[in-house]
Amino acid sequence: MELGEKRMFSAAEERIDEGLGAASVGFGLMVADGREKSIDYTLFEVSHHSIGMISSDTLEVGQRVTIEHRESTNFPLLVYQIVPKRNLPEGFKRYRLICLDPGINFEKMLPESNHRKTALSTRQHYHIRFARFPTDIPLAVDARTFGAAQSYLMKTINISKSGFLLATPQGFGVPFHETTLLELKLALEEGQKVQCLGKVIRYEVDFEKKIKRYGVNVCEITPEDWERYTSFVEDIEHRKNRQIFRQLRIPMPF
Repeated sequence: MELGEKRMFSAAEERIDEGLGAASVGFGLMVADGREKSIDYTLFEVSHHSIGMISSDTLEVGQRVTIEHRESTNFPLLVYQIVPKRNLPEGFKRYRLICLDPGINFEKMLPESNHRKTALSTRQHYHIRFARFPTDIPLAVDARTFGAAQSYLMKTINISKSGFLLATPQGFGVPFHETTLLELKLALEEGQKVQCLGKVIRYEVDFEKKIKRYGVNVCEITPEDWERYTSFVEDIEHRKNRQIFRQLRIPMPF
């Protein structure tokens, strides 16, 4: 990256930082096809092949952009979703983009980001998280308070590499609260099971459906179960990517 590009990148960082009131994180200078001005952005989400970003620039679904990473490596991306606005200042939007280069793994690259180094676990207003994927066929999850005998059968609503959103059966009998430590057993596909410890980071009560929803972070898992779990999440992402490319009517590169 040339000196002039670095200065432009720094100015873009300052604009987005000032607009959002939070430190930005990115992989490099972002430019859109047919535009001279770089795009101000900060990441809020990563997965193996995709990123989510916040920007004040207007982008369209199907638009191609490029991230100019260090060492002259460029990432070709495609905007595939404009995310409904939540908790953002006026003039900002959330976008999700998918990479057209199958060799890129954003999850592994994030700690090496050459501008603001922020761990995935950092809790800020605009913290970076692992991408969540809806589970079309919900996983059965056996959950119980750490050390307790009573267990509860719950199902996943969505899943990520850091955790999942669980739904209870109808009724309000599940007694978990925020910060509750859970022993969990997940029934994956083809009879595989994964065990781990999880922590409730939030919960909500849906009085209309008479259920509770729990956001749970995985906090302890064996290497063998972690490999099975992450492989399962990546399979879900791959299936979602196939749907994205079909909807955009372009060949899937991986």
